[in-house]
Amino acid sequence: MVLRNSKSVIVALFALCLTVSNVSAERQWEVVRGGKWQAKFNDVFFLEESTQIGWIVGSKSMILHTADGGKSWERQPSMPFPASFDKIDLHKIRFISPTTGWACGDNGTVLKTTDGGKTWNKMNTDTFAVLGAITFVDENNGWAGGDGGFVTHTNNGGRTWSAQDTKTNNEIKGIDFKSPTVGWAVGGGGTVIHTADGGKTWKSQKSGVASTLDALFMLTDQIGWSSGGNGAMIHTTDGGKTWNSQESKVPNTNGMPEPIWGIHFANETHGYGAAEFGVILQTVDGGETWTTRPLADRPVQKKLNAVHLVNVDEAWIVGDFSTILHTADGGKNWEVVSSNSDLTRITFYENQGWAIGLAGAVLYSADSGQTWKEQISGNAFELFGVGFVSADQGYIVGSNATLIETETGGSTWHMVNDPRDEGHGTVERIVFDDPMTSWKSALGFYNLHFPSTTHGWGIGEMGKIAVTEDSGKTWYGQSTNNPQIDFNNLFGVHFVSNTTGWVVGAGGSVAKTIDGGKTWFAQYTGPEELRAVFSLDVNTAWIVGTDGAAYHTKDGGTSWGRQITPVQKTLNGVVFADANAGWAAGDGGTLLYTNDGGVTWLVQESPTSNDLSDITRSEDGSIWAVGKWGTILRY
Repeated sequence: MVLRNSKSVIVALFALCLTVSNVSAERQWEVVRGGKWQAKFNDVFFLEESTQIGWIVGSKSMILHTADGGKSWERQPSMPFPASFDKIDLHKIRFISPTTGWACGDNGTVLKTTDGGKTWNKMNTDTFAVLGAITFVDENNGWAGGDGGFVTHTNNGGRTWSAQDTKTNNEIKGIDFKSPTVGWAVGGGGTVIHTADGGKTWKSQKSGVASTLDALFMLTDQIGWSSGGNGAMIHTTDGGKTWNSQESKVPNTNGMPEPIWGIHFANETHGYGAAEFGVILQTVDGGETWTTRPLADRPVQKKLNAVHLVNVDEAWIVGDFSTILHTADGGKNWEVVSSNSDLTRITFYENQGWAIGLAGAVLYSADSGQTWKEQISGNAFELFGVGFVSADQGYIVGSNATLIETETGGSTWHMVNDPRDEGHGTVERIVFDDPMTSWKSALGFYNLHFPSTTHGWGIGEMGKIAVTEDSGKTWYGQSTNNPQIDFNNLFGVHFVSNTTGWVVGAGGSVAKTIDGGKTWFAQYTGPEELRAVFSLDVNTAWIVGTDGAAYHTKDGGTSWGRQITPVQKTLNGVVFADANAGWAAGDGGTLLYTNDGGVTWLVQESPTSNDLSDITRSEDGSIWAVGKWGTILRY
């Protein structure tokens, strides 16, 4: 009898799974948008004598090469790296000819090529230090530097290396030699060291700054520049006997001047600096004056890590999120050759769509998601939530108390922040009257939801909840009055009406309101961090979170039942079309589907392995997911 019942159960389950599989198989996920290069770019280098030939290096052992002046870039080598140095972050690359070059990176990695990058061989450096700087003056003599003041030298092209005593424990970030004997290195704590005997002895030079110096460029053995933290820019005309500060005028974007990560000059007058938040510094007088663009006029808002001038007119800049910038007219215009952002949220209003993400990224679609183009958010921070009350009026929230608004469908965005605070921490139209929660006004937002054209809720750090009842004109702070929730980060919010909704977050936090947030009631699921909630009506809702967690309620949250999912990865988003058909998205490209309200969840074939951060449904019935490296998927 038991056996017969067991068989029946097995058959029933098989039939159910087959049904779910068949339903989901009628459609499939496709990549609508995704970055070609999925790496952080750390350095760019072009040959002086052959300016059409250049290389870029970055994270995950990324090496790109161009032989046509950047018209096309191809990954090197064509075959995967050996496992011993695959996916190593590479920080610097230098060539002395079209065929011979070196790259350095994590775990003491130095790679060498003698065929222009078609093949690379790993050199034995006898160190596991992170090597963030490398230079060669000829085919034999080279130096690399990194953690703990480490500098090593080779006199045979990299076959063997010998460490040198730099007399500093500060990290070496930049190194440059003008001959086999004369060189400099810079690094942590404003360190500048100099050698006149090939590194046998290193002597300290007074930089005049205490901030980390991240970049070094010596035009000659007398003239050079170094840049770094807190907008530091120093210059020498006497081989480093004296270093003089230059006023970089780098923007005060985050409460202090931003670091200048890269610097390069074409001659004694024309140079560029690459900095945080897409800041490009330019000088035409040797650094006596530096100019930058306002945020809205920057080609990207990403961190820029390195710059290389081919000549006074042409230059290349690389940075985070696969960013490659190029100018051919002396910096008047910059072409965005490549750039991604991790996308965090996606929303649709009728046939229009918006996807937002890190580094102020906003993408817009006017054709139901068929094509996407960038909008200028005027913001360089992390954007985590987006919602629209009409086709024209919408809001985005993010880190640093960011609240930005559009009344033109996103063609223009502006900060809803106190201009005296440069948009950091104080928002004019958000009022937290309660002394217990007023300090939350300066905290970041993690999500946003509008259930109607008038009402919306933003939630975020340390239990932050803000509500608007007038389409975003004014926002007011709310509190759950529950320490277990009020001091945990909130990640998910969803309302079914202007009165009824849920918020979820860290520590298994769940709170529900039925009076528009005047009062909140704590509910409990499990110990997992909860990342998203979706509700169909006042009684029916689902929650997902870490370790493949999924919960469901049919009684308004009085009880939450655990649903079994076939994954252990974090689920970041959930959406349902009706009481049966639903989808969830998560880390590692995870896509789940159910056609029975979550009683059974099945893994769907995913076209990406990138983490997915959000999932939604548009009016035409399409399901959308977004994630890392600018990934946009449609089902």
